[in-house]
Amino acid sequence: MRTQNKAYSTAPTGQNAYLIEQKARVSAREQAESERAEKRRDMDAHINVNASKWRYPSLRE
Repeated sequence: MRTQNKAYSTAPTGQNAYLIEQKARVSAREQAESERAEKRRDMDAHINVNASKWRYPSLRE
């Protein structure tokens, strides 16, 4: 009787899996950095540059 060879889908292993994982990390890092940059721009837009930074009470009596 003849045996049949089963074809299994092979998951990426070794160097290929490492490269895929690295690309995913780089992509996630770039996306996070762009989101942080956008948030910084939004927060900076709300800063009043004409406002006094420090307000000390008057010591004169």
